[in-house]
Amino acid sequence: MRRTELAEHPDRRRWNTRYLQRPPTFEPHPLVDAALAAGCPTGPVLELACGRSGSALALAATGRRVVAVDIADLALTQLTTEARRRGLAELIEPVAADVPAHDPGTRCHALVLATSYWDATAFRSACAAVLPGGLIGWEALADSPETDRPERPWHVRHGELSTRLPGGFEVLAEELIVSGRRRSTRLLARAGSADTSTQRADTREGTGG
Repeated sequence: MRRTELAEHPDRRRWNTRYLQRPPTFEPHPLVDAALAAGCPTGPVLELACGRSGSALALAATGRRVVAVDIADLALTQLTTEARRRGLAELIEPVAADVPAHDPGTRCHALVLATSYWDATAFRSACAAVLPGGLIGWEALADSPETDRPERPWHVRHGELSTRLPGGFEVLAEELIVSGRRRSTRLLARAGSADTSTQRADTREGTGG
């Protein structure tokens, strides 16, 4: 397991404690099926803030290599144990890291996934990590427009994810998910192809913009 120095990080302790209190289900997120149905190009997958990820397991079961990043090393250990049980351990690379500080690289993942998580810095890095023609799938807790409660840093407004996408991304779906008192906003978007990006650059140069 790759890791950065996290021993005293408060989020590591907090999430490890929470994962100790309930058993994992390893249920994949609906964005997995949505991404595969949309046509995900060949290439590795990156899942940020993965936890005990059923999504990583489901994607690995299709033969894809998955880099699974989380600050909770307990969650990654549980994920690795389940991957080994399913014969998928060689396809999943667990990385213990503070997600906003993690460098995922540039244009190197066919799908970047994050669920029940929000950080603006991580979102920018995630978008940059998507291969041309690849997908980003993201779900974050959503603020309610009816409440007077101040906006919380780990929540976003529904519709905000698409406005934060860099140029060249096409929104395939963006929906508000409401379950009881829980609200979340879910996005699936595709990065422009390399040819499209080149055409846009040529157009800007030709117009002097």
